[in-house]
Amino acid sequence: MLEAPKKASKKASTKAPVEAPVQAPLRATGASAIATERLAKRTLAYCLLPIAIVAVLPLVPFVNNYIIAATVRALIFISLGQAWNIVAGIGGQLSLGHGVFLGLGCYTTGILFNRYGIPPWIGGWAAMLLSLAVAFVMGSMTLRMRGVFFALATVAVSLALVQLSRHFVDLTGGADGLALQFIGNSLWAMQARTPAPFLYAALAFVVAYYWITRWILSSNFGLEMQAVRDDEVAAAAAGVAVFRTKLLGFMLSAAMTSLAAVLYMQYYMAIDPEAAFGLSQAIQLQLPALLGGLGTALGPIVGGAVMVFLSEVTNWGSTKIGIDGLDVLVYGLMLLIVILRAPSGIVGLVFKNTVTGGSR
Repeated sequence: MLEAPKKASKKASTKAPVEAPVQAPLRATGASAIATERLAKRTLAYCLLPIAIVAVLPLVPFVNNYIIAATVRALIFISLGQAWNIVAGIGGQLSLGHGVFLGLGCYTTGILFNRYGIPPWIGGWAAMLLSLAVAFVMGSMTLRMRGVFFALATVAVSLALVQLSRHFVDLTGGADGLALQFIGNSLWAMQARTPAPFLYAALAFVVAYYWITRWILSSNFGLEMQAVRDDEVAAAAAGVAVFRTKLLGFMLSAAMTSLAAVLYMQYYMAIDPEAAFGLSQAIQLQLPALLGGLGTALGPIVGGAVMVFLSEVTNWGSTKIGIDGLDVLVYGLMLLIVILRAPSGIVGLVFKNTVTGGSR
């Protein structure tokens, strides 16, 4: 009667070694973790290298103020393109009137500084709050529309603000625009006689917006925005609050645009209705993301750099050969080439194997 347990234990002992292969996945997991860590370090190095190059530009002997100023312009438009990329690239809402929030940011900080002496460090937050309120009202009225109807509705709001800013001459300066009072080099007033200080401020905006975009792409909110972009009906069936998601994305993009507009105003020192709310300015805001790649964190950076480089080269070329408007022609041709040959933008063309948005 005591033999049965012994046989059973022998059988159990003969089957026990079957669990040994479990060690292979553990080794594979360790190797995968090492590879992931190396990839993260390499990605960080790739991110830090261009930041370091831009940061040391003022220290390079042969780099003059013209090159620094062109870099500042590129960084400002990159940050504005990054803000527009949130609502259009990730959210899929083609806002053609996003210049509304650029104008609100510029005019609010300018009026508060000129009239009441409130520095842009404080006026910028007031501009952001105003932009959030306008975005809430504007989004509540337009985001239930789809496609071209939403785009046209945003254009209508933008054109209405052009007329309003021309009408209230005492407040906005009318068609002549609003010019900031210049008090010289002042950190308090966010003013400088050279473009170097603006270089670091604009670089900080671009880096911050890049990481905000990456965070959104890898967050649940970003996944909801992309689901709504791809198929609203399917997203709603999956439990996504479609209108709330679109409205929050629209408001976030508006807040980012108005904050970047503060730097725009302090750098250019003036704003007028067409430069603030005009359709041509709205197109300028879209080009970095459209050229670089909609819905990616890197796209507006690449697209903005290409856009400003082409602008400077074509301006120089048009001056040499005496042809005005050559930069606009090059913009149009470049955008047409990208649409036809690389619908996903320059980043999508270069990194064809990239699948997940968070890794871009």
